Amino acid sequence: MIGRFDQSLVIMKAIRIGLLLGAGAAVSAVAFSEFGFVFNFTHSAPFGIYRPAPEPTQPSHGTSPYAFFCPDQRWPGLKNNPNTRRSLGTCPDGYAALLKPVVAWPGDAVTTSPSGVAVNGTLVSNSAPLTRDSLGRELHPYPYGTYQVQAEQIWVVSSYSSKSFDSRYFGPVPLKTVREWVRPLITEQYHAH
Repeated sequence: MIGRFDQSLVIMKAIRIGLLLGAGAAVSAVAFSEFGFVFNFTHSAPFGIYRPAPEPTQPSHGTSPYAFFCPDQRWPGLKNNPNTRRSLGTCPDGYAALLKPVVAWPGDAVTTSPSGVAVNGTLVSNSAPLTRDSLGRELHPYPYGTYQVQAEQIWVVSSYSSKSFDSRYFGPVPLKTVREWVRPLITEQYHAH
């Protein structure tokens, strides 16, 4: 008959498509984790795919890699700030790892102020701390002052977004918390916001 169709065939086709999409997503997730790729969907860095990079042997301020790390909610700078991380269970504390660009390495001088974070006297753009997050929760900047980055530490600050939750709030990051070093592979074009 014209205009009639078998409902069971449509349902079966929809189930097959759903299973194919689900299998594709599962294979992609395994491939990403197995080969060390990171997909960023936060505002701290350009959206996209990041590839593994070798562990830096020397500090580089021009083309620094991104650190994919697991912060600890017990860090002094995190205790008084809201937890902005998703509960994905990838870190020991049950929350998601963070992806942030490295701006300061051991031996660098970092100055924090209401104007933002300066590394060796150069202000990082978009680094002024905010008083509230996007949900209206109160934010507390890391104590203002000048800090010498210690051995086995880095500072991570996003110049990409003024809303990034990074070292401007929680201070130095222990190198032992870095799970992986990555660089952009396929990302949206950079534009500061």
